[in-house]
Amino acid sequence: MRSGNILQEIWLNKENIDKAYTLINRIDIKEKCNTLLTYLDKYTFSQIWIEQYRKDMICYLNEKHKANSLFPFQFAKDILKVLKEIDNIDKNAEILKRVLSIKCFGDTKYFEKNIENIIIRIIKMYLLDNENLDNYSNDDILLEVGISKYPEILEFCGDLEYFIKNEKLEYKNITVRKLY
Repeated sequence: MRSGNILQEIWLNKENIDKAYTLINRIDIKEKCNTLLTYLDKYTFSQIWIEQYRKDMICYLNEKHKANSLFPFQFAKDILKVLKEIDNIDKNAEILKRVLSIKCFGDTKYFEKNIENIIIRIIKMYLLDNENLDNYSNDDILLEVGISKYPEILEFCGDLEYFIKNEKLEYKNITVRKLY
């Protein structure tokens, strides 16, 4: 109904919703959910916490019929790529953040700019004990899954003895060359 230049009521024509989405270049929510479910079905993970995340996202999409903040539509493929890479990291190994970014996206900063915060939230929710999270920095959280910001530098002064696979290695004052 119209009164002067003011509309009093507007009705949604449900029969033309697909046309409306097409006109404004948007994807229907049902189509987005189906796409996200397809992405999730393509992956399986060996680490329990990542597989639990995948299952939870599938349940959420099936129940709520919308994307989750831990699995947003625009970054869904990228999140799964990173999680697959984390899943493949050996327990005692590390991968540098920028190397991971290049490996997954061909860009050294893409991970840091777009995906890192979501991955950190996933790690906090599915892997770490929530009581001690205040003691963790973002770098510490990523290090829990083998992603480091930069290699650790170990400096020591004086004599040092250590064992690797029952082999004794010694660094004494006489074994280090003077550089000056």
